[in-house]
Amino acid sequence: MAICLFSVHQCLWVYYICGGYALPGHSIHTSLRINPIVDHSSALPQYSPIVVSTPQLAAAAFVAPTATVIGAVDIEQGASIWYGAIVRGDVEKIVLGKYTNIQDGAVLHGDPGQPTILEEYVTIGHRAVIHSAYIERGSLIGIGAIVLDGVRIGAGSIVGAGAVVTKDVPPLSLVVGIPGKVARAIPPEEAQHLIEHAQKYHHLALAHAHAHKLSA
Repeated sequence: MAICLFSVHQCLWVYYICGGYALPGHSIHTSLRINPIVDHSSALPQYSPIVVSTPQLAAAAFVAPTATVIGAVDIEQGASIWYGAIVRGDVEKIVLGKYTNIQDGAVLHGDPGQPTILEEYVTIGHRAVIHSAYIERGSLIGIGAIVLDGVRIGAGSIVGAGAVVTKDVPPLSLVVGIPGKVARAIPPEEAQHLIEHAQKYHHLALAHAHAHKLSA
C-alpha cells in the first residue's frame, strides 16, 4: 500500500514493501505497462494495463536473484541491481546507465510522463528511493535517501543518508537533511572517488555473478 501526502507540486510516497520475488534462475518478469485514465472526480489517476516487452538484462554485470525488474527498463553495460532492489517500469521508463549500481533494497519508479533516468557511474545506496528523477553522471545517493519527482541531481554530487530531495541540485554538491539542502561543494578529486567507487562495485558485481553461476 502507499500513503500520499499532497503538496502543491509533489507527492511523498511512503512504500510498505513485502519483498520482491524472482522467477527461477533470473529476476525479470513479462510485465504490464500501466496507462493512466484521468478521473476528474479523484485527485489520483486510475490505471489500465497493457502488455509490454520483458526487460532486457543481457548487458547487466549482475542482477541479483531476489531483485525485481519490471516493464520498460533499459539497462546499459556493466550496471548492477542488487538483492531485494525493485526497478518498476510499469508506468514510465527507467534507464540505468553504464556501471551504475542499484544497491540492496533500493526502489526506482516513476509517474506517467516523468521517466527515471540514471546516467553512468551512479551509485544508489541501500534502501534509497528514486521517483521520476534524473541523476547525472558519477553521483551517489546515500543510504535511505529519497529523491522525488522532477528533481535533477547534478553530476558528481552526493545526497547524504536519509535526505529527502525536493529541488534540483547543482553539480558537485553535498546535500543533506529534510528537506535536502546544499551543505558544501564537492571538490573534483572527491567527485573522482565517486566514479572509482562505482567501478569497484562493478567488479564486486562480476564476482557475485560468477559465484551464482558456479552454484547454479
